[in-house]
Amino acid sequence: MTVRQKIVVALGSAVLTLLVGVAAFFVVLRLRVAIAAVDHTNMVIRQLDGVLSSMADAETGQRGYIITGDSAYLEPYHRGRANAEAHVAALRDLVADDPKQQRRADTLGALEERKVRELDQTVALRALNATAAADRVRSGAGKAIMDSARDVASRISTIERERLAERDATRLRIRDLALAVIVIGTFGAFLFALLINRSIRTDVIAQERTHEQLEHQAKQLEDQAMELEQAVEQLRETTTQAEEAREAAEVANRAKNDFLAVMSHELRTPLNAIVGYAELLHDGIAGPVNDQQREQLSRVQLSASHLVELVDEILSFSRIESGQENIRQGPVEVAQVTREAGALVEPVVAAKGLRFSLVVPNESATFTSDAAKVRQILVNLLSNAIKFTDEGEIVLASNVDNGQVVFEVRDTGIGIAPENQSRVFETFWQVDQTATRKAGGAGLGLSVSRRLARALGGDLDVQSELGKGSRFRFWVPRERRASDE
Repeated sequence: MTVRQKIVVALGSAVLTLLVGVAAFFVVLRLRVAIAAVDHTNMVIRQLDGVLSSMADAETGQRGYIITGDSAYLEPYHRGRANAEAHVAALRDLVADDPKQQRRADTLGALEERKVRELDQTVALRALNATAAADRVRSGAGKAIMDSARDVASRISTIERERLAERDATRLRIRDLALAVIVIGTFGAFLFALLINRSIRTDVIAQERTHEQLEHQAKQLEDQAMELEQAVEQLRETTTQAEEAREAAEVANRAKNDFLAVMSHELRTPLNAIVGYAELLHDGIAGPVNDQQREQLSRVQLSASHLVELVDEILSFSRIESGQENIRQGPVEVAQVTREAGALVEPVVAAKGLRFSLVVPNESATFTSDAAKVRQILVNLLSNAIKFTDEGEIVLASNVDNGQVVFEVRDTGIGIAPENQSRVFETFWQVDQTATRKAGGAGLGLSVSRRLARALGGDLDVQSELGKGSRFRFWVPRERRASDE
């Protein structure tokens, strides 16, 4: 190798080292920017959740004060108001660089202010007239504002979550690029250094000066390698922090499920008391009531019972989400569990003016499963059919077919569009997503039912034609295998 070639090799090594260092530096800078973008998106999502939860807390305090008249409920009410305003302000600051998201945040802020005014007016009205305050709550004005706020928050959250996915993907790509630059650059620098050292060993006497220069360059390469190792260590620390953040998110999700379960239990007790006392008043146990009062009490019973059903759905959902849903196996008689489920909803079907039919096996047939869970699924499916059927009939059928126990609920209701038939089993999804929908509910019934069906070793599916009705088919194995338990 000539002197000129050696000089070229030495210069190439130095340039490569410099380029690797510069590339690694800029890649690390880009990685930090990507991580900051991910953190920013997570902060926006947390502030959105904070706005909705604070508004809900304020509304809960207001309802408690209106129902009981106890001023102690005003403390969480005022605290929720203040927190909601703080979260809205923080959200506006976070999305200030995005005009579209800023407009949505302004809309959410306006809805929060409307909700606060509605809450203040109702609280002030309670001090003057408790009945008028309660009527104002039942009017649904506050719920409409909350639904609008949730819709706006959902649009903001959807956009932010899409950005989060994109930014996280960008972060991963930059991380991989940094590792590739470091590895390839280090390997290339190593090859250059090896070539130079071999040349020096073969011509050490004739080119002493060149040898000294190459040794100096080798030292520089070692220094650069140490810097690159430090950069790699920083990348490892960043990855560890990201993993810790993911674990923290999982802990928060479990805490949310535990909170739902506790709050649902706490709500169920007073709701059952409301149902019981309303029934006593309706039956005249506490004294005579006129027809108008009896009709109002009936509405109270109906609303409270509906809330109890919603709480039961949330309880089932939280137990399933947390893995605490216990399956109690035992012999179940097909015809009996079918008739029991039908008997529970038959009065509601009759009250709506619908025809109701039961089709059960002629011969006695039993299967091994959890009778309560089977009955819960059937009642959920029947209640769903009643809710979306205005005329015609509802049929509950059961039979034993090829080692399976099959239940079907058929109706002549509004039906489900083909593109929505897989979505009806999603959590909180409903056929009618508008704020003015006629059919109520939390959108958990079908989701909980499918999860329970699969926990029992079976499944739940639907066939439907828009405008002609739906057929929900739920099946479980007649004999439960040990591997399914």
